[in-house]
Amino acid sequence: MTGDLGLSQPEQWATKALEHLHRDGLRPNPNNFAVYYYYYAGTNPNLKMSVDLLLTQHGALTQDHCSELYQAHLGIEAEHKMLKEASASVEAEVSRVLHVIDKAGQESREYTKNLDSFSGKLETSDSLDQIREAVTRVVTETRSMAQQNERLAGQLAQTTQQLTEMRFNFDQAHKESQVDPLTEIGNRKYFDYELAFTTAEARDNGSSLTLLMIDIDHFKKFNDMHGHLVGDNVLRLVARTLVENLKGRDVIARYGGEEFVILLPQTKIEDAERVANLLRESLGGKQIRKRSTNETLGVVTISVGVAEYCVGEELEGFVARADAALYKAKQSGRNKVMSESLSLEQVVEIKSHRRNY
Repeated sequence: MTGDLGLSQPEQWATKALEHLHRDGLRPNPNNFAVYYYYYAGTNPNLKMSVDLLLTQHGALTQDHCSELYQAHLGIEAEHKMLKEASASVEAEVSRVLHVIDKAGQESREYTKNLDSFSGKLETSDSLDQIREAVTRVVTETRSMAQQNERLAGQLAQTTQQLTEMRFNFDQAHKESQVDPLTEIGNRKYFDYELAFTTAEARDNGSSLTLLMIDIDHFKKFNDMHGHLVGDNVLRLVARTLVENLKGRDVIARYGGEEFVILLPQTKIEDAERVANLLRESLGGKQIRKRSTNETLGVVTISVGVAEYCVGEELEGFVARADAALYKAKQSGRNKVMSESLSLEQVVEIKSHRRNY
C-alpha cells in the first residue's frame, strides 16, 4: 500500500525520520535514524511515549536524548541476542554433561553385570586357577570403573566451573545493560522494568507509590558555558546526592540527559513532596567547583514533579502526570517542587474502567 507520493509506508517513515533528524540538527547515523524511524512507525509504544515527552519539554531531541532512547528501547534487541546465545551455550553444556552421565550409567550397569558373573563363577569354580582368573578380571574391572569415575568427576567439576562462569558473565552483562555508565545508577531500561514491577506491587498490596521526576535547572546553559566535562561531573554529583538521601527500597534512575526519576514505594504524595524538598535543599547546599582552577561555579538547583500512582492508571499516564508537574515547577520559576494529582472524578473513572476489565 502506498501513500500520496507513491511511497510505501516504510519509505514514508524513513523519509519523515530523515527530515526530523535534519530539523533537530542530528547526524543521520544508524542509531539516530532508528530512533526516529520507529517513532514514526509507532511499533514501539514506549519509545513513542518517551520521544513525545521529550519533544513536548525540549522541542527537539539532542544527541544525548537519542543515545539514551536507543539504549533504553532499541538496544534491548542486542540483549535478547545475548540471552539467546547464553541460553544456547548452557543448553549445549548441559547436554554434554547428560551424555557423560548416561555413558557412566551404562558402564556402571556393565560393571554390575560383571560382578554378578564373577559371583556365579566363584560358586561354580572347582580349581584355584579358575578362582584366580575370576578375581584378576574383577580387579581389572574395578580399576577401570574407578578411572572412569575419576574422569567423570573431573568432567563434572569442569562443567560446574564453566556454568558458574557463564552465569557470572551473564549476570554482569545483564547488570551493565541496565546501568547508566556516566552516573552509575539505573538507566531508562532499568526504570521501565522497575516501574512495571512497583506499580504491580502497589496494585497487589494496596500500597502507595509515588514518582519524582527531576530536572537540573539551566543545565544546558551551564554545560555550554563550562564544558561537557564539568557538566558530566554535575550529573555525577546529582546522582550521588540523590542516592545518599534515599532509602534502600527507593528506585533511582537517569531518565535521559539532565533528567532523573525516583520511585518511592509505600510513600504517599505528601511524604514524597517532603522527600523532594529535602533532595532539593541538599543539592542547593553544594558548591560546584572547577577542579583545574578551584573556581566556584555556583550551586545546583533542581525542579521536581511529583505524582502518586492510582491503581488501574496507565503507566504512560502516571509518568506524564509527573512530567506535567515538573513542567509546572519549571514554569513557576524553577528550584521548586510541584505535584500533579488526579481529581476525584478521574480516580473514579480509572477505578470504574479497571472493574470493567
